[in-house]
Amino acid sequence: MQRQHLLLGAVILACAGAAHADWSPRVMSGQYVATVSYGGGSLSYAEDWRSSGPLGTLAGQMKAVPYSMQNGLNDFMRQAAANQGVNFQSGALTGDVNVRVQPQGNGTVLMTLGGISYDAYTQFSGKRWGIISYSCVNHASLGNLQVTAQYGAANGELPSDKIGVTANVGSSTDCDSNLSWILPILGNIIVNKVEGKIDQGVLNGVQGSLALVKDSLFFGRDQNYLTGLNKLIPADKVVSLPNGQTFPIGQYVNNNLAYLIANSQISVQLGKGAVVQGVYGTGEPMSNVISGRVITLNLSVPGVSFSVDLIEKLNVQWQWKCSLRDPSKSCPIP
Repeated sequence: MQRQHLLLGAVILACAGAAHADWSPRVMSGQYVATVSYGGGSLSYAEDWRSSGPLGTLAGQMKAVPYSMQNGLNDFMRQAAANQGVNFQSGALTGDVNVRVQPQGNGTVLMTLGGISYDAYTQFSGKRWGIISYSCVNHASLGNLQVTAQYGAANGELPSDKIGVTANVGSSTDCDSNLSWILPILGNIIVNKVEGKIDQGVLNGVQGSLALVKDSLFFGRDQNYLTGLNKLIPADKVVSLPNGQTFPIGQYVNNNLAYLIANSQISVQLGKGAVVQGVYGTGEPMSNVISGRVITLNLSVPGVSFSVDLIEKLNVQWQWKCSLRDPSKSCPIP
């Protein structure tokens, strides 16, 4: 009977270990798939994920945009905290970036970037009056962060005095004692409360991201003299229309690029692409495909409107792991 109890206990322990089994994805292959839609017709074309071709290059640039902005804001917050004797802990940008481009009729284009929020955490500790010890954490936030910039339609020049930032600024402090007023309120540092203007450091932090979007899509050219629009819609692409006719969308973009940049209403939605991450639980994931949007671009100019979607699609092999959180842990395969 004792042996049966020991055996039953081993089974229970094994099941308990299996209950925490996880799965880690290994990328085996993948594609970037672009779909251009015009006049009720559409055309899809793909590029190998590892080829470093035009679609992959553009995808890398677009996925770098939010990280560029996050890094710029973190650099500002780190310096602002240091100036106040505060330790910067972390900062994160959340949300999917969206961009609107509108011609202004004076040779310039107005770009508006939004859809995001930024949160930063700083820490401060010490003693008050020599006897009371305290440790405080401040949460400074830029909610509904929106950036506007005006640049030249012909040359893409982005003057620093033509950039503006608005946000819902918040700041809260949590201490292990009743001394929350000890920690500097970084929200007041970010925004001049008297003038209501965002600090120049915030402007500097987001300027690089605006330039990355603008140059990657419209003005920056590779060794083959291709812009982002050319990469999204190569010159040889032709869309078959419902009425039996065709439209050479690639040739149209290639021949009218300067006109499109200067006169189009353009909306751009950026995504994170295929997010490769482990899965917690005992059941092996049902799908071996991970996919996600990189960019959706809608362009409208008098007489012509079209859209392009770029998707990252990865084929993965799921590998069993006892614990993604604790790699040293061992347990039987479920």
